[in-house]
Amino acid sequence: MSGHSTYQPQSAFMKWMERRLPIGGLVHSSFVAYPTPRNLNYWWTFGGILSFLLGAQIVTGVVLAMHYTPHADMAFNSIEHIMRDVNYGWLLRYLHANGGSMFFIAVYIHMFRGMYYGSYKEPREILWILGVIIYLLMMATGFLGYTLPWGQMSFW
Repeated sequence: MSGHSTYQPQSAFMKWMERRLPIGGLVHSSFVAYPTPRNLNYWWTFGGILSFLLGAQIVTGVVLAMHYTPHADMAFNSIEHIMRDVNYGWLLRYLHANGGSMFFIAVYIHMFRGMYYGSYKEPREILWILGVIIYLLMMATGFLGYTLPWGQMSFW
């Protein structure tokens, strides 16, 4: 915790509310008066962005998998079924497809930020190697995701 809050409500209603339910002081001490390092910038938010995008990909992928038929003769028809018959199936499919692209963009920004700041240097080289392995697995997963609809893009 950041210590004692210096929050002082201005209006009479907020003073009354703060005496009974001190949420304003909690929010002030947690978000406004919380000390942060000087070198903190927006480049360091891409880990959280990647976590959110990965969660969205997992949720939309599981919902799409519930309606998908994994057979070479019926795969494309199951995609048509998802797009036409499933409630908001078109939205889930497009969120999943575009979310994958956004995930890769965020990964590239995350990697270039790591290269710019030298995050691959000692003592973090093992962490960097693990990140490269995760990246290669992610590329393989993306390739397999492109083959699932069994359409023309799956062949090329």
